[in-house]
Amino acid sequence: MSTTSLDAEGDSLCQAFHPLDHQNSVTVLSIKAPPLVLEDTPSDLAAPKVQKEAYFHICLDTSGSMAGSGLRCAKEAMARLIDHLINTCGVPSSRITVYLFSHFCKVRQLRDEAQDKAWVETINVDGGTSFACVFNELVANTQKQIREGEQLNADINTTLFFFTDGEDYDAKNLPTAKDRLESVLKGTPRLESTVHTFGFTAGHDAKLLSWLTRLGTEDGCFQYIQESSAISSSMSTTLELLGDSAMVVQRKIEILLPNVEEDAASAQDWIAVKLERDGVSGTAVVHDKVFTGDSIKWREYRPAPAADDLVAATTDDNMNSHSTVKEMRVEWLQQDDHERILGMTVHIQHEFLRLVEAINAIGSSTDLSAIEKSAKLREIDNQTESYAKVLGTMAASSVRIKLKPVREACMQACAQTRTLLQSFLSVKADAHKQGGAISNTSLATFNSLAYGQITEARLKAKLDARAGKNMALFADLDEKVAKIVEDLDLDTMEAQESEDTLRELSCAFSTNTYIEALRDGDCLCMTMDVSRASGAIADPSQLVIKSIFPTLLTSSMFTLALGHSLSQNDPEDVHGGFDRHSDASIAPGLAHENITAVMPLYINEKHWQVAKLRMKPILGYVVTLDATGYTYSQSTTVPFLVLAKALEAYPMTEFKQRQVQLILQTCDAIYEHSKTLRETTKTLVEQFCTSHTQRTVDVITNNYVFLGHVICALRAGDITPEEMQALLPQFEPAMVEEQIRRDMSWRVSEDLMGGVTGWFNIDRQQDIVIPGQQYRRQHEAYVKSLERGNANAGVEATYRALYQKAFAAQIGLANEDSGSMEDVITSPSSVTASLSVASPGEALSEPEFQVPKLDAVGWELSEGSLERLTLIQNAVSTCVDKIRRLLDVVRSPLDADLSRVLTTRHGAVAPTYMADEFFARYSRKTNLATLLQAYAHTRNSDRRSVENLMTPFEQELVDGDSPQALQFLKSLYNAKMSQMIGEVVASVEDAYLESRKNKAAAVFIHTEDLRVAAGVLLEARFRGGEGGQLVTLCSHSRMVQPRAKIQMMLSGTYQGVRLFSDKSGSEFTLDEWRQFHPNRYDDYFAKRYLLDRYVAELPEDKLTEVQAIYERLHSPADTRA
Repeated sequence: MSTTSLDAEGDSLCQAFHPLDHQNSVTVLSIKAPPLVLEDTPSDLAAPKVQKEAYFHICLDTSGSMAGSGLRCAKEAMARLIDHLINTCGVPSSRITVYLFSHFCKVRQLRDEAQDKAWVETINVDGGTSFACVFNELVANTQKQIREGEQLNADINTTLFFFTDGEDYDAKNLPTAKDRLESVLKGTPRLESTVHTFGFTAGHDAKLLSWLTRLGTEDGCFQYIQESSAISSSMSTTLELLGDSAMVVQRKIEILLPNVEEDAASAQDWIAVKLERDGVSGTAVVHDKVFTGDSIKWREYRPAPAADDLVAATTDDNMNSHSTVKEMRVEWLQQDDHERILGMTVHIQHEFLRLVEAINAIGSSTDLSAIEKSAKLREIDNQTESYAKVLGTMAASSVRIKLKPVREACMQACAQTRTLLQSFLSVKADAHKQGGAISNTSLATFNSLAYGQITEARLKAKLDARAGKNMALFADLDEKVAKIVEDLDLDTMEAQESEDTLRELSCAFSTNTYIEALRDGDCLCMTMDVSRASGAIADPSQLVIKSIFPTLLTSSMFTLALGHSLSQNDPEDVHGGFDRHSDASIAPGLAHENITAVMPLYINEKHWQVAKLRMKPILGYVVTLDATGYTYSQSTTVPFLVLAKALEAYPMTEFKQRQVQLILQTCDAIYEHSKTLRETTKTLVEQFCTSHTQRTVDVITNNYVFLGHVICALRAGDITPEEMQALLPQFEPAMVEEQIRRDMSWRVSEDLMGGVTGWFNIDRQQDIVIPGQQYRRQHEAYVKSLERGNANAGVEATYRALYQKAFAAQIGLANEDSGSMEDVITSPSSVTASLSVASPGEALSEPEFQVPKLDAVGWELSEGSLERLTLIQNAVSTCVDKIRRLLDVVRSPLDADLSRVLTTRHGAVAPTYMADEFFARYSRKTNLATLLQAYAHTRNSDRRSVENLMTPFEQELVDGDSPQALQFLKSLYNAKMSQMIGEVVASVEDAYLESRKNKAAAVFIHTEDLRVAAGVLLEARFRGGEGGQLVTLCSHSRMVQPRAKIQMMLSGTYQGVRLFSDKSGSEFTLDEWRQFHPNRYDDYFAKRYLLDRYVAELPEDKLTEVQAIYERLHSPADTRA
């Protein structure tokens, strides 16, 4: 064993506290370890190499309740997740497995990104919800991956994602499946697991999903989504938590429990602690161990050796190769310490989740009596009371903290935890009333609140980790700036610069010119008013540039003003927080404008050397409200958002033109030094023109930023004017239409867009209701005439013909006595699964419900529709105008032409003029067709799902209406009319089918022709629904040929013909039947075997169940009955 040494650097620390003073068996630890020493560095601290194998399992509920918008949104979220894992995290496709589960589970291991994307779009709904089937598949795959990891002596990391809106109906198989999954995820050494769950609508099983979220070795993220449209935004939160580190091995250390001698320590005495992305900080909670003392021992994590290596591991050489054990100082935090307060609030939040699980276990237990359940609930009451008292003490301590930022953080954490406490008390009160049971809605609401707070804390931790990374970046910033300034000849610069320029480019507060600012290591900045949502932390394009001001400030004066304002006012009033609609002010400008942000400017190359360094912490603050929250994407995004805002100015005065020039020069400097932008911008423009799939937000995050990149690419010569001119006829309308599509979801309300019937002047009463009534009468008369004179023989002939047709199609042979299929006359309906009646006589004319035709050329918009069209165009005119202003600069981007463009175009036309000018190019019907199409494609997945799309705006301009627009409008009209007519036809058909069910059941029971019985099952199509009702007939004592029909039902086949549509294989297994009829299967089929004395043919595992049923059938109660 290696010897213990003291930590010479003194940079390791363990902060500790006991959450409850009377309970020292639980200890919360916050650890800071020394930076990791690389293995090739000669040091006894070098960490051993640990290989990591990461796998991702995406489980999507495809049950019938997911139909419609729920499945569409879930598929879009799943596609985003897959894209993030592959393209951001670098996860190989082979490490991602998708599970589609309903009453059975389909598994697909991803292979090719393009094929996989296309496959996702084909996913559809089917059946009920059975978690057992997907749990079993997860266990099988995870165990296989664990075995592969053991062969490589590698740690396994598995992450699960569940999307569901349903409750489990397979109660019989679920408990066993849950136990198996829990055993694998929690009980496998060297397996790290996390489960993220998305439960949407009130129908999801909140108890099951909360159990799932806590099932891994690390708690996942649970999100309760009450409307399916919110799935995509919730996925953004999960992607931010995942970050780009899915395949990165995070450092681990091990700490030795106090009072355990190192030489006598076993593997169980060492506690593994995973450190954050910074590699030095981590947290742990030690349970059921007395933790005391002023120091602990620690070492770098080394996994247990593989089984084959156990013998070798016992040699002295191998033992000595273990990481050196070091000492770490323990600092016990006092009750009023802010670190303890913040750590304790997080601990209490997790404790409430644990207590809810404990309540669920009490409520679902069948071994506890009512008295025992009540006693256990009282124990939870006592724990809750203890945490409530601690929370009150912490809140009082928070108020007394002197440092305002720390005080506010602690007070906010206490307030959030108190809100969670109130929600938990409501859950607990429900449990007391119902003997431990918790209502689904109450539990879902609590989970949403609890996990929302925990997720917010995790996002903050990621931002803190980013801050830690940037602290090193900013630590020597002043030193770098000083060196740059030292090498500048500022005196010569000042002598060569004109007085007008120096006066114009000076700080409004200090009056220093930009050269005087350089002497101080400072730079000149443009001032703005901005707002932001929390999503800006991950996506800086969500920053909103509200206004650009004439006031110029140095970065140091802005920082001073910010510090002074924060010390005097509420922070939310200063910077606006993460509220897109905030009204804040850091300092008033020359015209008393509310300055909330600045952006360093490119004035010349010498000034830029300092400005580009000062820009990083400034943009970090502007976007994330934390100077250390900087990312490179902020530099390639925010200045281009500012450029787009500057081009909106009206009137475009000379001063505003100079502002545009300064901003554009700043964007040029950023673009020219960005290798990525220079390599990709031209390609993105070409792809944008050729395919609509290359225009969505996953490719082009922000169109205004993208156009700014295009302008700079033209100015830098990466795209020639000739190349751009050739692309513009396609690029401009495609760009305008894409921005309209993106803005439709929030600029145009559903009420304003209205229904399709309103646009086409459809009179529902005249066009649908009255013809529908006539169709119903015709249908009823037609059916009666068919059935008149037909006996059971005629009905049996129909089913026999149905079977023979299936036999010929599936087997490929013509059966004897098959007859002519032309003699079978189907029910007059568009529903393909309808029951039918054979007619022995002459064919009758079937009733039809014709779709009224639309003359798209002769049809004219009504006055009301024209007014609505104008309102929609006005709603999107702002974005169209903004895009076209940027496109004007794209046409003439060089300085020689820019002044003319800004003066004669931007300066001469009022806002929205360019939008009106654009819409005037096209006819009203073309505009309507484009807007309706854009509204139908507001979801990216809807747009990408269309093949070879070319919007009406992109077609060649013609006089009058675009043929493509007319075709689209005609198709939309036909689709809507077909839908409404289909609803009428379906209602008529449903009534007809319902009337036939009893006849089908009677035929199935009494027919002696097994082909007829097979025809009945063919028409039922599915084992659920009507097929499920036929299952009940198997226990009917008067059934003719029961054994043959039972075997037909069990196998799902007859003479090689597959009878059910929901089975791809040839035969069903007993377990599959149980998934459809878990509570009735055994009784029906076992009883049938008993009645017909076929017990001896049953497999051994079935004999016990049948014997029990036999005894029930022959019990005294049954005899008396």
